Amino acid sequence: RMAQISLMTALKNGTPLLMDGAMGTEIERRGAAVDQLGWSALAIKEQPDVIRQIHSDYLHAGASLHIVNSFALSKHVLDSIGWGDALADLNARSVALFDSAVRDTNGDRSALWAGGSVSTFAAFSDRRRLPAATELFANTHQQAEILYNSGVDFFALEMLFDVDTSVLMLDAVKDFELPVIVGFTCEYLLIDGAETLCCRRMGEALLTFEETIRQFTQRVEHRNLIVAIMHADFAVCTRAIGIVRRYWQGPIAVYPNSGEFINLKLQFDTVNPVDEFCAVAAAWLQQGVQIVGGCCGIRPEHIQALGRRLFASNQ
Repeated sequence: RMAQISLMTALKNGTPLLMDGAMGTEIERRGAAVDQLGWSALAIKEQPDVIRQIHSDYLHAGASLHIVNSFALSKHVLDSIGWGDALADLNARSVALFDSAVRDTNGDRSALWAGGSVSTFAAFSDRRRLPAATELFANTHQQAEILYNSGVDFFALEMLFDVDTSVLMLDAVKDFELPVIVGFTCEYLLIDGAETLCCRRMGEALLTFEETIRQFTQRVEHRNLIVAIMHADFAVCTRAIGIVRRYWQGPIAVYPNSGEFINLKLQFDTVNPVDEFCAVAAAWLQQGVQIVGGCCGIRPEHIQALGRRLFASNQ
């Protein structure tokens, strides 16, 4: 597992790294099948070539870190659509599609890092459908083991929203000894008349983002760990970086979303222009962020422009 060593070494040396952009909204934008229950599985089953092409586009854009299409492939998600028996096959295929894209583009796999996404996604994006802690731990470990055996170089724990769930999922993947990106998502909410940055709790009692990060960093070991802000808009990410830096001295990643969602459907005409994305990304790098990429709405052209404008001097 030389990749995990090279990734953390690169970050320790201060090297900025370019991550890929959205997968789910790119699947939707390109006209592939999208379902609110288990879109990752549906796309793999019905239109795998679309996923392969998305990976190829990010490879051409110059990204060195890539997250495979396993975001919605946990056991509890697949069970909800009657595809639980396909857990191993679908997760393995999510990695194989990336590897196939690397071969198609004549890429050097040893110079790239592929991450397995293990998320808090539940059917209809309703976290109240998440299983209880014991089952969630088992499901996380099971999916991570399949992804590990399929050849991922790191894990991306995504859409994290509280301390207990985040620590539980991190504990579930620690046996594999791969680098882990822990991706928190947050937003401004009005509390007692003041805008406050909070994690997205979806119906549960609110905890400020600052308190979440403070408690999380007190409870985890720091080895091979990257703290990320993901699936949050540009302004939120800018604010959140400063908060993370107060409590975390290790590497930080940022991969924001862009565009307005209506009924879980992205309105593509509201996505921020490429120039705006590059400008805020430059500011994040100045704040000490080492990994920059994109989540929902961030397309290959955003990533390519960022690579050309901001990373060229570091290559």
